[in-house]
Amino acid sequence: MNGWVRRQSGQAVVLVAVAVLLLTAILALALDGGSIYLDRRQDQNAADAAALAGAELLMAVPVSYTNIHNQAMTMLLRNLPGTSAVGTVCETSCPGSATIGAPPGQAGEIVLGAGYWVKFSVTNSYNYQVTVWHTHAVALEFLHGFASTITLSVQATAQNANLPYAIVLLQDRPEYQYWPNFQINGAPGAVVLQGPTGSNPGDRGGIFSNEGIDPGNGTISFSPCPGATAGDLWAVWESGGDRTKLNQPGVLNCPQSGGSQPLAATHLDFPNYPMPAPPAVSFNGKTVVNGTSILCPGQYTNALAVQNSATGVLLPGIYEIQANGVSVQGTLRTLKHPDDDGLIGQATGCSLPDAQTVTAAMFNDPGVILEVRPDNMSGSTICNKHIFAAAANSTMTLAASPKYFNINIYIEVMPGWQTTCTNAPLGTNVVRFAGGSCYSIAGIVYGPADNMVMTGSGCGTGVGQVVAWTLTVNGNGTLNETYNPNLLPYMKGLVQ
Repeated sequence: MNGWVRRQSGQAVVLVAVAVLLLTAILALALDGGSIYLDRRQDQNAADAAALAGAELLMAVPVSYTNIHNQAMTMLLRNLPGTSAVGTVCETSCPGSATIGAPPGQAGEIVLGAGYWVKFSVTNSYNYQVTVWHTHAVALEFLHGFASTITLSVQATAQNANLPYAIVLLQDRPEYQYWPNFQINGAPGAVVLQGPTGSNPGDRGGIFSNEGIDPGNGTISFSPCPGATAGDLWAVWESGGDRTKLNQPGVLNCPQSGGSQPLAATHLDFPNYPMPAPPAVSFNGKTVVNGTSILCPGQYTNALAVQNSATGVLLPGIYEIQANGVSVQGTLRTLKHPDDDGLIGQATGCSLPDAQTVTAAMFNDPGVILEVRPDNMSGSTICNKHIFAAAANSTMTLAASPKYFNINIYIEVMPGWQTTCTNAPLGTNVVRFAGGSCYSIAGIVYGPADNMVMTGSGCGTGVGQVVAWTLTVNGNGTLNETYNPNLLPYMKGLVQ
């Protein structure tokens, strides 16, 4: 009996010893796992901060890859212990290439010391990417049997697509190099670029073109003047003839910088601003014939139209016009104090739960976004089937909302537009504001693939910002553009 007890006791000792070893290995694994997690978190935080720092300089004109990488490197070294740029290609100043650095052991690697490597990359006009590799020492590998080191890899991408110009023109096809993306056809037509009036050098205003700027027989003025801070002209490919016209006396008035204009610029890619999804409610179009009608957010499968002497009041929200565009001959506007205070409590006829009556809360953020889906007529290459037209003597007043990125008019990019809309210089032809139309659009008219036409009338405040493929100013009136950097789409921050 005693022998049996002794045998059982010996087995228990072995089991306890095995259990202790197993628990020790598990504990060691947990400790090393926690250490790896904390190390990766530190690496990710450092990469995030560096990507954000570099992205801040993406909108510099002209863009400097050296400055971007230097700023990112400074932030990275500040957040990674034991690292230094000494002995790397960035020891004095980083190279002026869009991408520098490589994974560990590959040609072009940037070794920062303390087991760190880095790669910096400007992936397009609006995104900056930082990749960090780190060799992590596994402290208790002898207990759990894993490798003594592990290479961690983290990546951060930051976006800066806040385009700091009153007018941004993106046409960049090689076959249309030197094309006047901005052109005044009126004789004498005039464009007045208002503001910004602040001292922030990032709030530039003015006109940016991926190709050229042609004043035609018109003038371009900056306001206030003298002492304007309303910006300059920037062009990537300006022809000698257009430059000569721009710099003739009286053509260009009060630019922020002296010397010959336009200033040198770096190509901008498509910004690809997101398009907010409209409510699920659908309408078979809407025509306001007379009087005042309240318009409801939703999807319009046919045209949205306001006829002469009629008024359409847009409730706050998203309007997607899927066919036949928008036609404004009368007045189209958003809610406004005190003009519409009498509408509070009135039934709207809208089926959306929060829009069945006009409420006082709607006036706090009355902004709208009108989304137009372009199309083309069979056999045509102009792509102008669904247009957004503001007729002579029409009035359009639109408030912007940060909920919709401060975009008031969003012209969708038509699928296959570069092979279908082949009329020079490619692009759709949707936005058409006629002479005598009076428009005060606080936010952005966004159509990066659209050839827009606006005609000056001197009435209204114009548009806060235009983002288009090209812009033509017709007529002999004055087109006002009131640029407010506080109403730009806020497209900054981490995207990965």
